[in-house]
Formats: sequence, C-alpha cells, structure tokens
Amino acid sequence: MAMYVLSTRPLIQVLSKKTANDEVKQVWYADDSSAVGSLAGVKKWWEYLQPNGPDFGYCPKPAKTILLIKDSSQMQAAQKIFKDDGIKITDQGERLLGSVIGTDSFREQCIKNKVESWVKDLQSLSKHVQDDPQAAYSAFTKGVSSR
Repeated sequence: MAMYVLSTRPLIQVLSKKTANDEVKQVWYADDSSAVGSLAGVKKWWEYLQPNGPDFGYCPKPAKTILLIKDSSQMQAAQKIFKDDGIKITDQGERLLGSVIGTDSFREQCIKNKVESWVKDLQSLSKHVQDDPQAAYSAFTKGVSSR
C-alpha cells in the first residue's frame, strides 16, 4: 500500500495544479478518488485523470464512477457535459467510503435499509441462542456487533 501511495502522489499533485483555477477539491483514500467543484472543473479533472491515471498506477473506471449533482437544476447540463464519458449521473445520493452523501430522503432510506439488515441478522441469530449460546455469543461479538 505504501508504494501505491507513493506512486499516485505525483498524479494528485498534477491534478491539483491543473484544476486549481477551477477550485476543484480532491479527496483520495487508497485507490478511491473524489473531486468536488463546478461541472466544468470536475470535467477538466476527469479528462486529465482518464488518460494519465494509468501511468501512475491509477486506472479510473467510468462504469464505477458516479457524478453526484447537488442542485437538480444542473442535471441537464451535467448530462450534456459528461454525455460521452460513460459515468452514472444522479442527484439523489450515493455511498462514499462507507458513508452516505446526498438528499435527506436518500440518506434516510440508506439508514433504514442498514437498520433493517441488522434487525434481520439479530432475529436470525436469536433463533440459535437456546440451542447453542456460545456459538451465538461468538457470532454476535465477532460479527454482528462490529457492524
């Protein structure tokens, strides 16, 4: 991982310089990158990242890339600007590094789904407590509680 970080550092620095006038802010975590800014600035960032990223060991995949639009009125402009890039464009929300960003309703639905999953897991686990309490306790402490 350390070598990967060292190899992508120059890419991050070049991207910062290329998009500085567009006020694009980047966030990188291991092999995940994100950029925030105007549509034109993010497009410039993306156009540099696509062909140059692989030279630094970073291979962006348009099919796994999501453009989250903060203002729904910008949706048509975003679709026009990014039409040939093959990326998903949404104004609702998405998961980012284990958290959720987007509209209130999107975040609430994600939290509701997560809680329902936990409840389902606990109900399933509770069926085994009477027959094998040690295994159930171990499954709870090693698995369910850590989520």
